[in-house]
Amino acid sequence: MFSLGALTFLNAWVLAGLLALPVLWWLLRAIPPLPKTQVFGGVRLLLGLEDEDRQSDKTPWWLLLLRIAAIAAAFIGFSQPVLNLEERLARQSGPLLVVFDQGWASAPDWTDRMTAARTILEEAAQADRPVLVATLADGALTPMVSAGEAQAIVQSLAPRPWPARPASVTEALASLDETPTETVWFHDGLAQDLTQDLLGTVSDFGPLRLVGPVAPAYALTPPRLVDGRLEADVLRAVGGEESVDVITFVEAEGGGERRYDVSSAVFGADDESATVQLRVPPERIGAVTRIQVASRPSAGGAALADGAIRRVKTGIVALASDATVTTLVSPTHYVEKALVPWADSTLGGLMDLLETEPSALISIDQGDISDEDRTALTEWVEAGGLLVRFAGPRLAASIGAQGFGMARNDDPLLPVRLRRGGRVLGGALAWSTPRTLGPFDPDGPFRGLTPPVEVDVRSQVLAEPSPDLDGKVWATLDDGTPLVTASRLGDGYVVLFHVSSDAEWSSLPLSGLFVDMLGRLMTLAPGKASEIPDAEDLVDTVWRADTLMDATGNPTTLSGAGDPVIGEIIATGEVGPRLPPGIYIRADGGARAAGEANALVVNVTAEGDILQPFPPAPAGAVLETLGAEPPMRYGPWLIAMAALLALADVIATLFVSGRLARPKRLTAAAVGALVLLGVPEAPMAEERPDLPLGAVSATAETTLGYVITGDARTDEKSERGVTGLGAALTRLTAIEPGPPVGVRPGEDALSFYAVLYWPLSGATIPDPSALAALSEYIRTGGMLIIDTQNGASGFGGASAVQMRQIARALNLPPLAPVDQTHVLTRTFYLLNSFPGRWRGDRVWVEAPSDRAGAAPEASGIPQFDRVDDNVSPVIVGSADWAAAWAIDARGQPMFPVGRPGDRQREMAYRFGVNAVMYALTGNYKSDQVHAPAVLQRLGQ
Repeated sequence: MFSLGALTFLNAWVLAGLLALPVLWWLLRAIPPLPKTQVFGGVRLLLGLEDEDRQSDKTPWWLLLLRIAAIAAAFIGFSQPVLNLEERLARQSGPLLVVFDQGWASAPDWTDRMTAARTILEEAAQADRPVLVATLADGALTPMVSAGEAQAIVQSLAPRPWPARPASVTEALASLDETPTETVWFHDGLAQDLTQDLLGTVSDFGPLRLVGPVAPAYALTPPRLVDGRLEADVLRAVGGEESVDVITFVEAEGGGERRYDVSSAVFGADDESATVQLRVPPERIGAVTRIQVASRPSAGGAALADGAIRRVKTGIVALASDATVTTLVSPTHYVEKALVPWADSTLGGLMDLLETEPSALISIDQGDISDEDRTALTEWVEAGGLLVRFAGPRLAASIGAQGFGMARNDDPLLPVRLRRGGRVLGGALAWSTPRTLGPFDPDGPFRGLTPPVEVDVRSQVLAEPSPDLDGKVWATLDDGTPLVTASRLGDGYVVLFHVSSDAEWSSLPLSGLFVDMLGRLMTLAPGKASEIPDAEDLVDTVWRADTLMDATGNPTTLSGAGDPVIGEIIATGEVGPRLPPGIYIRADGGARAAGEANALVVNVTAEGDILQPFPPAPAGAVLETLGAEPPMRYGPWLIAMAALLALADVIATLFVSGRLARPKRLTAAAVGALVLLGVPEAPMAEERPDLPLGAVSATAETTLGYVITGDARTDEKSERGVTGLGAALTRLTAIEPGPPVGVRPGEDALSFYAVLYWPLSGATIPDPSALAALSEYIRTGGMLIIDTQNGASGFGGASAVQMRQIARALNLPPLAPVDQTHVLTRTFYLLNSFPGRWRGDRVWVEAPSDRAGAAPEASGIPQFDRVDDNVSPVIVGSADWAAAWAIDARGQPMFPVGRPGDRQREMAYRFGVNAVMYALTGNYKSDQVHAPAVLQRLGQ
């Protein structure tokens, strides 16, 4: 075997024949072609004459070149050149050690690992070699077994949602009585503690083969709040410039979760981490459940949201007189009500509240503050707390008061210097009319909020003009006067509303804007409730898993039925078999601490973690890549080319000698050429085909598609059903669709099809890539008809849990049953039911946003009584419409539908026509309800 870069010659000795080419050139040049035969009667007169000077004719140069090329192609072809050939270790006779990292980073390409492992174990079985199997995530080393038994062991393996742990396997290998003679290590591209030690141990055994991924998996840190924005870090071990998409999941109505948005993290050439800004509005931050990388998903590439972004623990500081008033005139009333969506608030004195370790404090019109309280409050803010202050008569009176002086006006607990006296409607510094709100700082926490015109301000405290005032103003009045100012104090914030917290000075507390503004401010508070307590706080506590994350990063709800975990294990924070990633709740009836949540979140990675690449391979180790480009064998092609050149030489020789005109020889040459051209193509590297012909033809005409499920009977029914619907459309409407096309989401392009019919076959859930493709299809304007085919209500016979998973993966909007006000009932035919093979029950579509999820029976009002431009991306039912539409090759129905003589099949066709018309024309029919009113106004 001989290699030239990526090109390898398996029979390199055959190449020695190329050295004979110069000799062959000389011989071929010296041997002329056969002379041309010409019958001439006068030749008899020349008999007996001799020519002493004889000179042979020479072979033409182009014929020589043709022959040399044929011989060279044959030599090179028989040497078996192969491109990208994987270098194999020499066959050994002793025990074989197969090592699997098996951690979370192995999950993205686990199937490729199993395929490669089966090939290796089959070779070991042929050589009758004993095998040891080491799984680093489980920390296990099997006894010496036969290759057949090892295949059964490997087949049962699955990736784990925690990192590999080489330590225990290293110790077990050191104590072996019989060491292996060859090692194959399927690593995940990452280094863990003692990975280098294990690498040194196995390299001492003998030949080492390292099989790794194309690129290591990504990792994600838990989402965190930074200046009111939600962000996280994407980690990687190696790589150049690239962009990585991160999916954000939020709580869905009715339970579960749904995809919300996709954001991107951009890596530089040498970056080990990149920060991703999650595009989640502040009011939805508390609903975030987890984040996950879109490519190569794994447990490390997903992170559960913890208490850092949940409801904020807030204290409302008020004087004793204020705390006893509970009516609408109470200074604390509007603040308490506005905090309900965002925080758990407690009313009390300052020192009492500080003892509860709140994340935010709201001070209601406090004037003079004692030195003791001032010191404690300042230290609390500098440690990261959020202090929100409201002005009022007391604060206005204390500004510049006797004994107060400049010390108070330079108070660190005020973000800006305040002017004495304030500004009051009708006073010395008066407005002729109340002022309205101006624009908000585009970089501040109130960005995106729209000030309502009905909010007016009658009194306020004024900020002293200063050079740094602009950087501290988050909200203003219409005349530019600061309304909300803020500044950093240590690691925390001090925020001041220049108006009171009640309705005395302004109508702001009476507006919905007040609720949104406090919600935005709560995102600036630290999430102390998410931190795992100290070890001493977890002693003698017992926890159970409420939700666990699998190796691909998908959560599974256990509802507290998991195995018990003692607090000391949780205190270590070491993710592993005893502490898988997930959400844990107290199982002994205790509470963590006063006011704190009774749950803990454990993720694979944490803030400050980094990913280390796999150590360099020892000298002599063979490196392979999972999913690498397969070898390209050029030998058969070169041999075929040599044969074709030889055939061309025969034809050329016949031409030169004048024998080409003979029909029999010409026919033989043509037959030989056809035989050679008909030689089957040699096995080459697997190539992905271009778009299928169905997808290409779909661009030229309206084409209906159906999702291929893998079940032959279901797919045949879908094809014949969509064919029958297309025939009905051609017969009844102006739409003339082409032949239907079956698609495999995740593999085939879906954007060519306006409508896709998806029969849910059994309880099988498609793989994530297929669901992601379908989600993108409906997001970009396609319509998906989901049919559970069993006549049941709602989503049909698939279990509710499985259907929730599908709905979350497709990012489906809230759905509502179709009633007579929906345009689907009148796009072409007037319908009041939507039967198929079964009469079914309800058909579901996207609900109007103002009444999402409210059934007509519950609300008492029509669901779809308003006209807008929204077209539902999905139609969900269970009537088995494809069976009702299906026709055979003769155009006859294939399945019985309804009772003999009734119109159920016809109504099924009418529903299909309406659905396609709805997908192609949208809600244009809804405008017809206004036609009488328009005509009446026009006087016609």
